[in-house]
Amino acid sequence: HGLKNGESQLPIYIQSFDWTNGCIAITNEEMDEFIQLVEMGTPIQIEW
Repeated sequence: HGLKNGESQLPIYIQSFDWTNGCIAITNEEMDEFIQLVEMGTPIQIEW
């Protein structure tokens, strides 16, 4: 999930519960950086 450009953190109303349903929630800027650092097809393990 991406956040609107310019938003640096989650809005207050969604910080109090798990709204991602198992997905990673990062800003568009963070996603751009992530894409540069991780090769396509790299397995990613999310631990809670």
